Amino acid sequence: MTDGLRFPELCVPAVGRQPALILRPWRAADIPALAAEMSREYPTAGMWSRPGERPVRTALPGGAERRAGPADERDAARWLASQDRGWRDGDRLSFAVLEADDVGGCVLAGNAGLKNREETGRIGERETAEIGYWTAVAARGRGIAPAAVRAVTDWVFDSFAGASLRQIMLVHDVGNPASCRVAEKAGYPFRELSPANPPHWFTDGHIHMRLRG
Repeated sequence: MTDGLRFPELCVPAVGRQPALILRPWRAADIPALAAEMSREYPTAGMWSRPGERPVRTALPGGAERRAGPADERDAARWLASQDRGWRDGDRLSFAVLEADDVGGCVLAGNAGLKNREETGRIGERETAEIGYWTAVAARGRGIAPAAVRAVTDWVFDSFAGASLRQIMLVHDVGNPASCRVAEKAGYPFRELSPANPPHWFTDGHIHMRLRG
């Protein structure tokens, strides 16, 4: 199912403060920029494709573990291999979000990715998918995250138009108002509260939902 989608490239034009963006599957050439970003801040949600591909763990109170992002270039390479497998198997589709610079190159601005809510099966085989994202520290506050989320959402609804997919969720912690704003700007209205459910997730969350059509 993903054979024809293996290397999509989404172009988002500049609007106001939001710069022009390119979204495409991650490449080995992205490893240094990814590792550098992880050294600045450590995104912990939605990074790895499968439990067996998640080598980095952070201990939480009570002995639980939270899966985290790559800590160095070696972990970054493992993470990229995980994303390659996700595209190959069709169960997680992650895009590097790149900002065009002034000399014709690109700068890493973040990540946006899709998985099935049940974390099983290929995208399009389930009724509900879930979108996640993170934004590079230097890229925040310029509308990049909502633009990337909108672009990936439009792409997946268009690319899987004949599939079972009917809706996409965006979930974030209650204590993260910035993500609430991203969801609203990306066309994901608030749907309902998601109560904490340890050990799967430890805090209350907001569920935002966008429907096909």
